[in-house]
Amino acid sequence: MPKKHKNRSAAGVRPLRLTHSCLLSIAPGVEAMEQLFQRLDDVLFCIKDSDGRYLFANDAFLRRARIPNRADLIGRTSWEVFPPLLAAGYEQQDSEVISHEHEIHDSLEMITNPDGSTGWFLSDKVPLRDLEGDVIAIAAISRDLRSPVDKGTHLGKLAWAVNHMHKHYDEPLRIGEIVSQTELSLSRFERLMRSKLKVSPRQLLTRIRVEAATARLRETNDALGMIALDCGFCDQATFCRQFKATVGMTALQYRKLTRDA
Repeated sequence: MPKKHKNRSAAGVRPLRLTHSCLLSIAPGVEAMEQLFQRLDDVLFCIKDSDGRYLFANDAFLRRARIPNRADLIGRTSWEVFPPLLAAGYEQQDSEVISHEHEIHDSLEMITNPDGSTGWFLSDKVPLRDLEGDVIAIAAISRDLRSPVDKGTHLGKLAWAVNHMHKHYDEPLRIGEIVSQTELSLSRFERLMRSKLKVSPRQLLTRIRVEAATARLRETNDALGMIALDCGFCDQATFCRQFKATVGMTALQYRKLTRDA
């Protein structure tokens, strides 16, 4: 059975804050892993320390994150690189890998594209251990579900449906109509989404709409009623209720917080 993760002081075997050079010295094989994934243009690869700070990422990852130099990424967290709602999902997965020493496979998640839009990727995360068996970091890969190999698969169909929601969130979407275009049954679609995204189709659509609203709250002075209708909510009251349930604060509190930052 693997040993539980322990934080050691600077006087111990390794420092509290893991550096990339330290990782390479105590985890044989990581350097070769980095070299291999650096050669791949269609697979995103990164390594984070146990606190979620990036230690390494290949060029494909940097392009997706729109970060020109690797040095600008190292030491930062997902919250400093990606939109809040995406970062929250990444952090939740990272915590599961570190705290419970679980591997995560075939997780469907949203990642930014080089043009600033978002796309859906199939991701895997595994814990990295030192020679004593302690978890010291996380290694993750993500593959674009738009690749030809995924066309026609259940995950590919799920990705299409989720992407459709993302593109048309401001319209009066009906989940049943979307699912009918995937050739999956509604029950199969719901099970697949819950297994990969841990939410129902309706909950995901709400999250997408809330994410769009956060951008409007940060970047404009538009009234809440206008934002609600433009982001696909039926009225302001529904928008305010679902925004608070998703983000953990009211829309006005979020606007003030982001303006004061």
